Amino acid sequence: MPSLTRQLVRLLGTGVLVLSHLIAQPPPVLPGTARWDFPADIIKEQHDELLQYFEARIDDAARRRGKFWQGAASVESNRAEFRRLIGAVDKFLDPVPQRKQLAETPAFTFSLVQWPVLRLGNSPATSGPAVTEYGLLLESKRPGKHPAVVAIPDAHLSAGDIAGLSQRIPQREQYARSLAVNGYIVFVPFFTQRRTFSQPWAEDRDWLVRLGYQVGRHLIGAEVQQVSSAIDFLSELDKVDTARIGVVGSGQGGLTALYAAALDPRIKATLVANYFNQRERAYEEPEDRIIWKHMERFGDAEVAAMVTPRALVIDRGGENVKPEFERAQQYFRKADAPNAIRYIGERDQQHGPSTAAIERFDEVLHPDVQWMISPPQPPYDPELFYSVSNAQFSQWQARFRNLALEAYAYRDQTWQRTKSNFEMWKRQAYERYLDTTGRYPAPTGPLDARTIKVYDEPDVTGYRVSVRLYDGVHAYGILLIPKNLKPGEKRAAVITQHGFSGKPEHALGVEDDARADSVYSKFGRTLAHRGYVVFAPLISVETTERRNALVRRAHLIGLTPVGIEIKKASRIVDFLETLDFVDEQRIGYYGLSYGGYMALWTGPAEPRLKVVISSGHFNDWNMKMVDPTQGTSFLFHKDTFDMNNFDILHNFNHSDLAALTAPRAFMVEIGSRDGVVIDPRRFVDIELARVTDLYRQLGIPNKGRVARFAGPHKIDGAEAYSFLDVILK
Repeated sequence: MPSLTRQLVRLLGTGVLVLSHLIAQPPPVLPGTARWDFPADIIKEQHDELLQYFEARIDDAARRRGKFWQGAASVESNRAEFRRLIGAVDKFLDPVPQRKQLAETPAFTFSLVQWPVLRLGNSPATSGPAVTEYGLLLESKRPGKHPAVVAIPDAHLSAGDIAGLSQRIPQREQYARSLAVNGYIVFVPFFTQRRTFSQPWAEDRDWLVRLGYQVGRHLIGAEVQQVSSAIDFLSELDKVDTARIGVVGSGQGGLTALYAAALDPRIKATLVANYFNQRERAYEEPEDRIIWKHMERFGDAEVAAMVTPRALVIDRGGENVKPEFERAQQYFRKADAPNAIRYIGERDQQHGPSTAAIERFDEVLHPDVQWMISPPQPPYDPELFYSVSNAQFSQWQARFRNLALEAYAYRDQTWQRTKSNFEMWKRQAYERYLDTTGRYPAPTGPLDARTIKVYDEPDVTGYRVSVRLYDGVHAYGILLIPKNLKPGEKRAAVITQHGFSGKPEHALGVEDDARADSVYSKFGRTLAHRGYVVFAPLISVETTERRNALVRRAHLIGLTPVGIEIKKASRIVDFLETLDFVDEQRIGYYGLSYGGYMALWTGPAEPRLKVVISSGHFNDWNMKMVDPTQGTSFLFHKDTFDMNNFDILHNFNHSDLAALTAPRAFMVEIGSRDGVVIDPRRFVDIELARVTDLYRQLGIPNKGRVARFAGPHKIDGAEAYSFLDVILK
């Protein structure tokens, strides 16, 4: 064999041996951890874990509801809690109605009726004109007393549709008119429809729900209270027998009818069509049905339990209506009213209540059905109904917005914070904080830390890290370790949090990415160069659609996605404390944008963080969330319910959340041209001043700082890095 050929064979054999040796060796891992086989799609894995976690909690809540329903007294306590959760907490005005007759048939008249139910605000400065209830009254021409009913349309229909004053639906589905023909005096309220009418960027109902949600109100609660106000109105009519008042609704109207009957004992009979169902998959329903902590105590059967012993007719429903009805039957049997609940399961395709269901309803309220034939009414000019819908939308928008404005004074008066009462304030505020983010269980069991080396550069070593939070849920991030560590040396550590649609690599700057680097300024890498151990966690989702999917599930059981991200951050601190080269007394947190949001919310919950820096997020939350003149408000963005917390504005603005981190060090980094921050800046300046004033009162002004810089939405670091050095080094 020629010499050259022998050399090639020898080299090839050596290469095979080296390759086989490399294949045989496991990839390097961080000492003290197990090897991690990094998944092909870590973002999907993280998202799916949280979906499954929240769905499991919903199922668990369904199994635990019974503990809230022990004895007769529990009905009233649950009724009070239900009223709070749906925001039906306002004191409505007594009806002072105005009527305008629109049309008539030989049997009854059609009138538009309206009366004020609320002032626009609660204080003299914001009281203004009133929120008005509007409805159509179908009133019999015959003498004597008659039963009355509030007939509620589905969210895609108007009062005029089911009253027979339009041609949008078939006559047989115009159930308000049918009830009037059958002998009832009927009131049909105008409720906000599920459509893009008043605001082109969002459905009207979603828009109002977002506004009301943050001040402890909900469009559902507003509509339930309007039903009760309608009963007040009907009770004053000479022709109404007040002992025979009922409510009927289909679809969304069925929800409103059921909820109204649960809270108003004057309703003697209720017909719920095309709604009743198991609600464990309520997260798939329209956004305007999201109710904070809904599934903790209340499936549809539990709402029905608050109707007992009065009559309830369930007309068809969702695909799991029968087992939910059977659960409701148990509550009626316990109330000694087993025959008061009926189920109509006929396969009737019409959208409104079926004939069989109305007949069951009639058995309770006994209308006189000996009526003359009443021909259909010609369609009425729809412009009137459009103007009513627009007026109602505008009034509720103003009402919810005014409650947000009044929240400034409410917080100042209710949650006064001074140097002398600061510790007591913190204890009270922290309980409210937990109620806002969700009360998650403490993690149990081992960390199960798993790693895989991903970077080996002259100055740093990087590992992908997984640590267990709960069974089936783990936190993920990238750990950077400076290579100039001396034996036995302990370094300070900083958690660097990326923003929405980012990833740990962006926060670290370990991979060149011009767009990401222009925003994040390679701040993780910079901190590593300054001698810090750096951990960059992954926010569990990267798109608003996926985030909203988590919100829809979490809020139903009184939890939030940010709450579980906070728990993950705490678990990361647990992990950092296990590393013999990390000083557990010197750990900080620095985040940009959504990472700044995370910093603001994580600081209060994790006392082991000695310093927190919120960059590119700090705002006046009232203005940011509910002011429709703010172009960057989350009102204008689809699938951003994640930013909404139930009744938050009566509890916290950003300065209050920062105060929960005090007396530990806290900094706001804010750019003069950061579009995330509202304009005019004077409102944000007030919040910033409240932070620095608090630290001044506490005698530690150097620990509460604001780092302003001339620039856009980005990490600046000029003051932040030195602030970290002072606190952590």
